[in-house]
Order: sequence, then C-alpha cells, then structure tokens
Amino acid sequence: MKSTTKKITTNTRVIKDLLTRYRDTFQAFRELINNSLQAESKNIEINIEYVNEANIKSPIKSIEIKDDGIGVPFNEFDNRILEIGTTSKALGQGIGRFSSLQIGELMHIETVGFDSDKKQFSQTKFSMDTLDFNDAQLEETEFKVAYEYFTERRNPYYKVIIEQLHHNKQEKLAKRNKIHENFLQNNIDQAIFEHYPFEIFHNSVNFIVNGKTLKREHFVIDKPSKKTIDYTDKKGKTHKLNFYFYNINSALNKVKVFFQTDNAGLKSVAHEYTYSSDWYTPDLGTWFIYIESPMLNTDLFRNLDLETLGEAEINNLKNTIKETINDFFKAKNKRFEKFLKNLEKDRYYPYQNNEYPASKSQEILFKKIAYLLEDEHRLIQKDDKIRNFLYPLLDKAIGNGNIEYIFKKVLKLSEESLEKFHNLLEKTDLEDVVHFASVIAEKTEFLEFLHELTYGEISKHLKERSQLHKIVEDQLWLFGENYNAAPKLWSDKKIGNILIELRKKYFDYEPTEEDDNLIELDKGGLNDITDLFFFNEKITDSDVKEIMVVELKSPKCAISKKELNQIDEYAFTIEQNSALPNEKVKYKLILISSRLTKFAKSQVKSRRLNFPDNPFLYDKKTEKNIEVYVMEWSELIEQNNRKLGYLANKLDIKDKAVKIKFEKEYAELIDEKISAQLRLVK
Repeated sequence: MKSTTKKITTNTRVIKDLLTRYRDTFQAFRELINNSLQAESKNIEINIEYVNEANIKSPIKSIEIKDDGIGVPFNEFDNRILEIGTTSKALGQGIGRFSSLQIGELMHIETVGFDSDKKQFSQTKFSMDTLDFNDAQLEETEFKVAYEYFTERRNPYYKVIIEQLHHNKQEKLAKRNKIHENFLQNNIDQAIFEHYPFEIFHNSVNFIVNGKTLKREHFVIDKPSKKTIDYTDKKGKTHKLNFYFYNINSALNKVKVFFQTDNAGLKSVAHEYTYSSDWYTPDLGTWFIYIESPMLNTDLFRNLDLETLGEAEINNLKNTIKETINDFFKAKNKRFEKFLKNLEKDRYYPYQNNEYPASKSQEILFKKIAYLLEDEHRLIQKDDKIRNFLYPLLDKAIGNGNIEYIFKKVLKLSEESLEKFHNLLEKTDLEDVVHFASVIAEKTEFLEFLHELTYGEISKHLKERSQLHKIVEDQLWLFGENYNAAPKLWSDKKIGNILIELRKKYFDYEPTEEDDNLIELDKGGLNDITDLFFFNEKITDSDVKEIMVVELKSPKCAISKKELNQIDEYAFTIEQNSALPNEKVKYKLILISSRLTKFAKSQVKSRRLNFPDNPFLYDKKTEKNIEVYVMEWSELIEQNNRKLGYLANKLDIKDKAVKIKFEKEYAELIDEKISAQLRLVK
C-alpha cells in the first residue's frame, strides 16, 4: 500500500471550534449514521467495545461504524473527506464526517470506492489524532494517507473507528464530550430505533449492533397508525401534519413525541420530549409518536424551543398537536372514559363542587392515578370506604410532588394489608402512624450503618478519633430506650474531672500481643483511632441522677483479661471515692469493642448468669449504685434489631450506602482527607 501526505482544507478555523459543535456525543455519532444513509447504504454495522477496567471511567473503549454504501475512491478523497467547511452534503459529505472527534481523540477512516477515471476500485486509509496539532490551525498540519488500487472488483464500504475517548480522561471533561447514556449496552438498540424507526420498520436499512440485526418486531407491536391533519398557521397558510403512532415493546409506559425534519433527503429527529396526554394511561403501554411536515424544517428547531411558551405560532402548533394526540388516545381508552363517569359521581371524589380547588393538570393526574388504583383494588366497585382517606391523600401528594412514591406504595398493598391499613386509621391518627414508622425506620437504618462502620470496609478508611465518638454520642438509645432523645447534659465539672482522671489511670494504654488484645487491621484506617470515652448525665423519672460512662475500645483492641480487670478497678475506685456522690446517683459503666477474646467471652458469659433479666450486665456494686456492662458491638446491634423487629414487624428498610449516609448525615465530621478515602468505599 502506497502512502502520501495531505493537508486539510479549511477557513483557518481551529479544530476544537470546528469539530465539536454537536449537543452531545450521541448526536455527533448520529451524524456518522446519517452520512452512511446518504451514501445509499443498506447495511450499517455498529460495534462498541465495552470494558470494565478499573482505570477507565467509561465502560466503552472504542466505537466503530461501517456501512456498505458507495464508499470514497482515492481520487475523490481530498474534496469529499479533507475539505472541511463545505456546505455540500451529497453522498455523505459535509462536516459530519469528522463528528467522531467530539467523541474521541483518535479517528481512523478506511474506505473502498470506485475510481471512475481509472475504472478501478481503491482502498484508502487515514487517521487523525487531535493531539498531533492541538491548537495548530488545520491547514498547517500534514496527515499521512495510505492508498491502494485493485485490478479486481471490491465491495465498496466506509468505516470509521473512534478510540481514546474523551470520556476516559482524568481531567475535568466538557459536557459535550461525555459519553451519552444511549451508548450503553442496555440503551443502544432502543436509541437507534428511536432515531431511525422508518428504516427499521420498513427494512430499508439493516442496523447490526454488536452482531445483532435490529428487527421491527424487537420494538414495535402491530402496525403503526398514521393520521394526517391540516394545520393553519397564524398567517392563514395551511400545512399537512403527519402523525405516526408506534406502540412500542417496552416497559417505559410513557408517550414520547419526536419531531422529524428532512435533512438532505434523510428523515432526522430534530426534537423530542415526553408527553402527558389527558387520555393516556400507563396500562396502554409505551407509545412513540413521530410528527413530520414540510413546515417542520431545521430552522424551526434551531431557533425556537417547542417546550417553552411565548411564541403565538408555537403555542398554536402545540395545542393542535395536543388535541390530535388526545383524540387518538381517547378513542383507544374506552375503559378510562367509563371509569371517569363513575369517578366524577363518586361521593369521595375530592374535586366535586370545587370543594378542593386544584389546577386542571392536578385533577387530570388524580383521575389517572385513581383509575390505576381502581384497576388494582376495585375501590369504587366494592364501595370501599377507604376512599375517604386515600383520595384526599393522593390529592395532597400530587400538590406536594410526592405522588409517584405514594402511589407505588399504595398500589403494592395486598387486599389484606389494605384492610389492616383501614382498621388502623380508625383507631389512631395517620400522623402518629407516620411518626412511629419513621422513627423505627431511621433506627433500623442506623443499626445497619453502625454495623458497617464497626465491622465493614469503611472501618479501614476512618482516621479521626472524633468520628465514631460523636456518632455514637448522638445515638444513646443504643444503650437503652430510656436514653431515646435524651439531651446531652453535663453540669458537675468536678465529677467529670474525677472520671476523666480515673480513665487516664486505668485505660490510657496501647494493646499489645503480650496482652492478647491486639487485633491487626489491614491498610491502617481505624488502627489510628485511640480508645474513645464519653459520659452523659440525665435525671430519671425517680429523680435520680444517672451518670453513664462509655468506654469504646478502638477496633484494633479486643476486650481481654486486661480490659476486664481495668473496668473492675475503675468501678471499684468510683465506689470507694468519697468525692463522688452516693445519694440519688446511679453510675452506669459500659465497656464495648468489636470483639472479645476467648477468655473474656468465657468470663462475661459466666458473670451474665447472675443477671438473667438484664442483658450485658457484668457486675453490680452495692455500696454505691454502680452497674458494669461489657459487650461487643454485634451483640448490641442485634439486641436493638430484635427490639425494633417486635415494634414494627421488621420494616423493610431500603439499603442506604454507608458512604452516602456518612456524607449526608455526618458531613461536619468529614474533612478533605476523609472525603477522599470515603470515595474508595463502594
């Protein structure tokens, strides 16, 4: 294969300004597809190489598109490929052939075409790497072009390969260079169909995506419906509007509207949006509606936003389109029409006699949701009086913007649960039910968070001794429901100073292998957290001051014989210390860590037999009212889980990632260093 050097012809414009002008990377990619269609292709192959390497942020390594169109012969390569800035778009020419450079830094072009002068087929190969010239002007840069002529016939084609995707860069990325979600494995087939439905439905062009040919039966149910109407603009001129209604094989359950324009003989989607028809309900399935007309030209979509109000002509057009779509779905949805007649006569319908003023859109949305609830639970048909509660709740949820969540929860209720819900509301206020469930849910979620914090991966990434301390300090209900929402109080500095001094005397040390209490943790992390200590006082119902002292051993320190001896000595010293009050004071000492050694477990198990009605109680001092508790975090978490299970029949709490909970609810405890480490936690 021979090679030569060539220069790109341009009007002194820099490549970054010229070749990255599309709204997003998928629109840029569609320009390559459009070029293939204009080159009279019958087969367009799209191959995307997906990767899951940890050092690549994008799941895509390369993108390739190949067509069997007329190709480009070497003698026409200069004016059809290398001449940038031309307005000619015939047979796949125009700036769109370089749109791949908005997606990646490296573009390879390979093509076979027929040279009408030499009466031979030629193959041409050309690569462009934007790093080769960066800010250089294009006409100053030479590119290597390889070519070869064949004596025998060859099948023409045109192939583009895009590599070194911008999305994979480590630096901050411009939005227009990010990989669009349409490229992902689960989205690419649907995205191609959305933009080229006519070609796929009529089999005029085969799209082969990663070896699979897209067929109309993959996407479309039955034949599409067509409707043509006359639209009269504000100037009195009449235009034809063609509507194509496709029932799509998809669980999306929405209506999407696509406006198509003629782009050099090719139908292109110029604008799309999700549409809410007054007469559409989700049980009708997913519908794509394509609208085309000579009046819908490229300039219209470039200069006017169809989704904003203001322009009289656009408003008039939108209203005409809305009426046409509404008429289509009204004819299809006789069940919904029949239901509305019954609903509007129902005594629990919240919009009767304007008792609850609402916008027209709010009332329409209510009707659709009530229709789906009726389909699921037959509330009107069975004259279920729970409508007296549900209908106002739904109306209020719509106004507050929470309707989707509440509706899904109600829709999932079984008949039995719906009846229990009804009975419960007759016995108590809904606000009390919501508050109770909310408290239980928050506590259950916190226990999952605490378990991960003390035993999971995140424990290896926390290095500030104040973090675990402050989190537990705000959740004292862990140590007993009587501490639920208890304020953190400490008024007697003298007592506090004594307790701190005793703590330094008995617990200020590092665990060692000799003491059999050293737990090795990988990758540092909580190895750096020293033992934590805090105390809290509150006045109990019997007017007794309770002083709770919590000694949280660091995760590298197991509770061993040494720790048991120390907590005994600590309690004994409090008992004997004359400076510490005795009357109407209770001391509650808690020693807790992630693990107990075998010796400690044996001792704790024996001691607990003396107090069968008080979990975790290890010892009691009688001269002063002192209780000593020894436990593992896992024991405390499990006991609280059981309590919550009894209270709420184990609410199904959504899993909230520890990282998310930590960053959202304990943000003040995170500095930049910790934030960087939390990003490592999955």
